[in-house]
Amino acid sequence: MLDPAALYQFESHVDPRTIHAKAMVVTLGAFVDAGHVQRLVDEHLLETLPNHVLARFDADQLLDYASRRPPITFERDHFTDYERPEITLHHVLDTDGAPFLLLNGPEPSYQWERIAAAVVHLADTFDVAQVITLQGVPMAVPHTRPVSLSRFATSPDLIPGHQPIFGTMRMGASLPALLNVRLGEADVASVGLAAHIPPYLAETDFPAAAVALLDSLGVHAQLNLPTSTLETKAVHVAARLGEGMAADDDLRELVESLEEQHDRVVRALGHQAEPEDVPSADELGAQAEAFLRSLDDTE
Repeated sequence: MLDPAALYQFESHVDPRTIHAKAMVVTLGAFVDAGHVQRLVDEHLLETLPNHVLARFDADQLLDYASRRPPITFERDHFTDYERPEITLHHVLDTDGAPFLLLNGPEPSYQWERIAAAVVHLADTFDVAQVITLQGVPMAVPHTRPVSLSRFATSPDLIPGHQPIFGTMRMGASLPALLNVRLGEADVASVGLAAHIPPYLAETDFPAAAVALLDSLGVHAQLNLPTSTLETKAVHVAARLGEGMAADDDLRELVESLEEQHDRVVRALGHQAEPEDVPSADELGAQAEAFLRSLDDTE
């Protein structure tokens, strides 16, 4: 493997020896950015908290531009405003002044092992105690219930009280999944948080899920993170969805069906359901498995 540290370059003003952070947050894409939660989290943290860029990765080595074409503008007789994709490491301070790192950008197409080694190296360089990945996944859930999360970690001790709803599944890998494996092998604590996104909101902004991820991130990383702006956006989205349900019988019926299924699952996980009401493993996992299979089919 080529030197992982050669994948990134620190900004000229940065002395890595002076930087320390107890947590690194990673939003480097996955299968999809369902609910646009990674973008919402990135924008919110960088717009509401003090931050500066520590390092930039060499995107030309990591991204397949032809399969995920960056936007550019054609203006009458020339091209302009090329939006160069970036993979960037930020130094951020929470509302109490506690530092953490944010690694964001599109999911790399190439050199996964090398970028995973780079993350391990950066965690060691900055004394990072925990790496936390954030993402959204489409699931059979309604927007009218509290946002639920799936969690995974390098040790069960990092996610106490977690009640998994899936058994064992074989699937195509994502970079967050590989990071979880390689960080565990390097004895770096790693937690993955995935917000469940209603299928009808997978391709639009769902700020309530971003709030849920930030709240959970704050607990896991012991950070004080503001969410009021996102909460206001979530209220507006919920109001628009309510208007849509009132005007669209099909949408209302879909949401009601998802509400019924969601409530059955909650009762089952809370040990409040009768045996015949407990959803089977197939029922619980069907949405996720179908989604993962569809991704493999499109490769």
